[in-house]
Amino acid sequence: MMYGQKAPWGRRIAALLLDGIFLNLIGYLALLVFGVDVYALVLLFGMLLYYGILEGSGMHATLGKSICGLIVVDEAGEPITCSRSFLRALFRYMSGFVFGVGYFVAFADPRGRTWHDKWAGTFVVLRQFAPVSAPTAEQPQLERRSSPVSTAQLVGVSGLYAGRAFSIPTQGLLIGRDPTSCDVVFPDNQAGVSRSHCKVQFNPQTCTVVLHDLGSHYGTFQGSGIQVRQGQPVALRNGDEFYLAARSVAFRVVIGQ
Repeated sequence: MMYGQKAPWGRRIAALLLDGIFLNLIGYLALLVFGVDVYALVLLFGMLLYYGILEGSGMHATLGKSICGLIVVDEAGEPITCSRSFLRALFRYMSGFVFGVGYFVAFADPRGRTWHDKWAGTFVVLRQFAPVSAPTAEQPQLERRSSPVSTAQLVGVSGLYAGRAFSIPTQGLLIGRDPTSCDVVFPDNQAGVSRSHCKVQFNPQTCTVVLHDLGSHYGTFQGSGIQVRQGQPVALRNGDEFYLAARSVAFRVVIGQ
């Protein structure tokens, strides 16, 4: 199951505060049992075990994140493994080492990633999800017959083509800087856009637009911030957005009858 909706800042801050309370409770119990000599040691290694074990468990979240409805996922939007969770926990020390600057960089990141998120290849999202599952044998056929969809457009949201609409033909629409092969062409000085950046194709049977990354240098991202990997196309529905390298070059899918 894929998760992709970026976690709101209020929930992330609340989860961080709750986790701080839980860690201090663990440290306080250690102080009562073992004395002051091991208090700092327990806090140091306790944080590694706390984040590493819980975020790598079936919860895929610490107690604070779980209470706030958050989960830690990898770049593909899947819950992280135990090994990745311990790697993320180790990198936490680096994020907090210089006055916590590794945490504050998340405010400037489109996906809200801290240093330890970037280095571990993770990010925090809402636990709720909308999986794209295969339709049943009967229901989709009825839906397709009653609601045939014949057209799809790509509408610019920001950047050079903001407000412009492009019909998506059967063979697909190629986006990039190469004027000889691309249908939506950006100038050579367009930052972040590769010569052949990405391609969109319309599938009227599933009422979706399929987005392919063509090995772009700076990446193609869904509106939620999840990167589209080369060779791993994603399905976009009516109203979904994606962007090239940065949100300053964004498009929206519009599907109609």
